[in-house]
Amino acid sequence: MPDLTPEQLEQVAQEYDRRLTPTLFVPWNFQTLEHAHLKPGFNVLDVACGPGELTLGAARQVAPDGQVIGYDLNPGMLAVARRKSADITWQQGDAEVLPFDDNQFDAVLCQFGLMLLEHPATALREMIRVLKPKHHLVVTVFDGFDQQPVYRTLSEIYTQVVSPEVGHLLAAPFSLGDPDTLDDLFTQAGIHDYSRIRLMETARFPSLTDLVQADIRGWFPFAGVALTDEQTEAVIREAESALSAYQLPDGTVEFSVPAHIITATKALAPDDGERLAI
Repeated sequence: MPDLTPEQLEQVAQEYDRRLTPTLFVPWNFQTLEHAHLKPGFNVLDVACGPGELTLGAARQVAPDGQVIGYDLNPGMLAVARRKSADITWQQGDAEVLPFDDNQFDAVLCQFGLMLLEHPATALREMIRVLKPKHHLVVTVFDGFDQQPVYRTLSEIYTQVVSPEVGHLLAAPFSLGDPDTLDDLFTQAGIHDYSRIRLMETARFPSLTDLVQADIRGWFPFAGVALTDEQTEAVIREAESALSAYQLPDGTVEFSVPAHIITATKALAPDDGERLAI
């Protein structure tokens, strides 16, 4: 993260939550939670929880006696999440060094956060460490950039209008979408008992302007990138031309987004050979 003040981080997180959470991320909450097989009374960890919508969904499923921890490195995200619920423990920390005991949680979740970590295999090792045997780690990551035509087109626009660096920044959330890459990561983490499924959900934005502003105001600032008004207007003009096929008569923008959901099951003992994944 760039050197932003806590107030600035919170402001950006608010924009992220307003512009990206309901449009791009919330549609995946049901799928991620369904694969976790949560039950009332479960103790759940949501790693890289962001502004906490998935965490809130998990809390509803484990109520009334379950507990959920929303864990994120970004204090701005946690500030936004804390305003949504005082009943959930919101904790700041590094996903690669989880401050929890072995075998502590009945389920561990990580939705659209793994690809943003510096050492994802290390984080996976930590997630499986704190998970109880025979329970599930569920990781959701976007499919590869070549499978995301809308964002690939936007990346090309940013490259032409702003810079190749900004175009590449838009590709970062899709960096772990290759199945072989995912398999290698889980193997490096010592996780062998898992299933992977590719699914589709629909992203919906109020307009093409909102689609563009979601990244400019909700994603790029976390990387220290700020566009001028002239650049923003130029990107919007290009997007309105290049992505008009995704716009409905009322101006709403809809497009399919593929992602992978990986459900890993912790063995009773390391390499005990028992296959438990659902």
